[in-house]
Amino acid sequence: MRLRALRSFVFILTLSSLFFDVSVSISFPPALGQQIARQFPLWFRFIKSSKLFSWFWNKLKSFLITFKDLKLGDTFQGLSNVKQYLDLLGYLNSTSHSNFTDNFTLDLQSAIITFQKNFNLNVTGKLDRNTTKVISEPRCGVPDIVNGTTTMNSGVSNTTAFNPWWKEGKRELTYAFDPENNVSDGVRFLFRDAFERWSNVTALKFTETALLNGSDVKIAFVVFDGRGGAVGVADTDYSEHVGSVYLDSEEEWVVRGENEDGDVDLESVVMHMVGHVLGLGHSSVEEAVMYPIVLEEKIDFALDDLRRIHQIYGVNSK
Repeated sequence: MRLRALRSFVFILTLSSLFFDVSVSISFPPALGQQIARQFPLWFRFIKSSKLFSWFWNKLKSFLITFKDLKLGDTFQGLSNVKQYLDLLGYLNSTSHSNFTDNFTLDLQSAIITFQKNFNLNVTGKLDRNTTKVISEPRCGVPDIVNGTTTMNSGVSNTTAFNPWWKEGKRELTYAFDPENNVSDGVRFLFRDAFERWSNVTALKFTETALLNGSDVKIAFVVFDGRGGAVGVADTDYSEHVGSVYLDSEEEWVVRGENEDGDVDLESVVMHMVGHVLGLGHSSVEEAVMYPIVLEEKIDFALDDLRRIHQIYGVNSK
């Protein structure tokens, strides 16, 4: 197993107790504060109970284990769970987000075609093994398509117009952890490094503050759906000038180590979520930080990440 190069002697001292084993899984006590209840991204607005979300994800996993390749006109028990998954990610754009049938309809075929294009799959319009493999992977809970607009498109990613949610003219943003999570110094260093990488390509400055209320970016580990499924989400509130990052407290998070089966690299997910807070949508480029599926450790920007962040902030000359 290989270790990622450590960035400083101070960091080595801080995390020395963690590296007796190369891959270190950590957990966090979940936060339940009012701020979390008030700001729910799309997934949370529909799935308002963590138990309901866990139930939905387990139903979907059970379906993916038992299903056979399906096509237009087929009926299969549990297919409604796939429709709900695709709807939550913006592919069906249902108004009710519920009452789906187990029939393979034209709307589902269209959604699957778009999904296959976004993830560079063979476009069959069928619910085949390659498609369900992507569906079953842990991923970001932010929808791929928002209000009918996608930043993913057949391997060529783009970005949309972005107006900063923070107050006009502000270039220095603060971030804070929910105190209920009791994050370690090692985790704080990890977040600091992630914010610094984004600072280097945006000319924004990020500073940690101890006060959750009043911070520009609020960070909390909360209960989602158990291991797998959605590992995190990000949201912004223009009226309150607040950005939020929520991570699943029940994942097996790894701090700077090689992932084993079922582990999720914390720094990679943090990089991805901060990208959302700064205005980026999902990328179709698998090597990109903004690719929504959590497959491997990714903390360095791909050319696609840089091209799209530069569309918003210009090229940072500092």
